[in-house]
Amino acid sequence: MRTEADERLLAAATRYGTLTLPQAATAFWRGRQETARTRIRLMTEAGLLHRSADVRWAGTVVWTTERGARVAGTGLGAPHPPGERLLHRLALADVGLALETAGNTVLTEREVRTVEAAPGRAAELLADLGVPGVHEGARPGHLLAIPAGARAVHWPDLVLVLPGEGVVAIEVELTAKTPSALRQILRAYGQARRRVVYLGTDPVVRQLQGRPGPDGRWADGVGQDVGLLPPGGPDPGTGGLLRVRPLSLADPGVARRLEKYAARRW
Repeated sequence: MRTEADERLLAAATRYGTLTLPQAATAFWRGRQETARTRIRLMTEAGLLHRSADVRWAGTVVWTTERGARVAGTGLGAPHPPGERLLHRLALADVGLALETAGNTVLTEREVRTVEAAPGRAAELLADLGVPGVHEGARPGHLLAIPAGARAVHWPDLVLVLPGEGVVAIEVELTAKTPSALRQILRAYGQARRRVVYLGTDPVVRQLQGRPGPDGRWADGVGQDVGLLPPGGPDPGTGGLLRVRPLSLADPGVARRLEKYAARRW
């Protein structure tokens, strides 16, 4: 017999692609890891979940089977097995689940791509979620994703839906992009007048908002270069379209791996 917590796990494992045992326990079983372990084992035996402990730093990770994805009822197919981007996938899950646990509505990139692919569906979803002023005739990729040029679209890692206000894109960045690529993305956000929060490792934060120079004066980052942050200092935290914050994760194993990952790119 599946419980409500089981069904919530199946939905999250489909939407985010992969979860760790501690992430599942925290989000759905109030931190009780043995309960989570037992329920995951039963759902794996029932053919609803894939389970792996092949990556030592991640511990036990799970993602849905095709049957599990159908049972989850999210409208998404089963995710691809975790691969080289496992750390990024788990960091996204950590951020998104924390927001959802706090009572927020979050859309994953998988959900955004699916919704934007159906004409009119993004506008309908946002209206249902209480977002005012939604333009029903918007082109695909213009409501939840970000137009980036004549034909290109940038897909945010996550989208935070704020009823009565609008949407905020969330980018979880582990590695600094090339300056030209980052400028292109930030300019797209600026042209779309879309709010975005970057959660990044130290190299990413420095690239976005700059840092003190050898002479003590502030060396501006890409955020200032494109006009989304005021010059001469870090993100002030108020006003504007761009927010820059250090990436902090709750899962201890994922957080330790992130720290080592970022240190190699210092």
